[in-house]
Amino acid sequence: MSTAEWRDAVLAIEVESRALSGPLSDAQFNWRPGENRWSIGECLNHLAITTGLMLEQLRPALEQGRAEQRTGAPPYRLGLMGGWFTRMMATPGKRTIPAPANFVPPSNVPKAEVLAAFFAVQEKLRNTILVAEGLALDRITARSAAKGGGWIRLNAAAWFASTLAHERRHLAQAKRVRAAPGFPG
Repeated sequence: MSTAEWRDAVLAIEVESRALSGPLSDAQFNWRPGENRWSIGECLNHLAITTGLMLEQLRPALEQGRAEQRTGAPPYRLGLMGGWFTRMMATPGKRTIPAPANFVPPSNVPKAEVLAAFFAVQEKLRNTILVAEGLALDRITARSAAKGGGWIRLNAAAWFASTLAHERRHLAQAKRVRAAPGFPG
C-alpha cells in the first residue's frame, strides 16, 4: 500500500468508529458480552494504547531515516516477519491473541475520555504516515512497544500495515459486541 492508501484507511476506521460508538450511552459503551470479553470502550481504548505506544517507537526511527536521507517509494516490502505479523493481526481472527500487560485497557472508562484518546491517536497516526511520505519504509525499522515483545523488530511499512490490520480486527470485535445477545437497548 502507499502512504495515501494508509491515510485513507485511517480515515475509514475513524468514520466506522464514530458510527459504531456515536449513539451509545456510557453504559452501552462499557457493556461486556461475557466474562473476560472486552466492551466496545475497551476495544477502542486498547487501540488508543497500542497505536500510541507503537508511534512512540516508530517516530524516532522515521526521524532518523529522514536525517539519513533514506528515501524510497511504494511498493514497500513488509518482510517475512512483517507479513506474518500483519496477517496475524488481520480480521477475522481465528484465535484470540492475549494482550501484553501494557496493552490491556482499563474497564469502565467514560466514553468521552476513550473517544478523545482514540481520535487523538488516530490523528497522530495520520500525521506520522504523512511524515513518512518519501522515506524507504521497508528499510527503516523499529522495535515493538509490547511488554516482553522488544525482540520483535519490523520495518515501518509493516508497522503501518499491521497497525491498520489490528485496528480493523478490534473494530470488528466491537461490532460483534454491539450485535451480541443481551446488548443493552
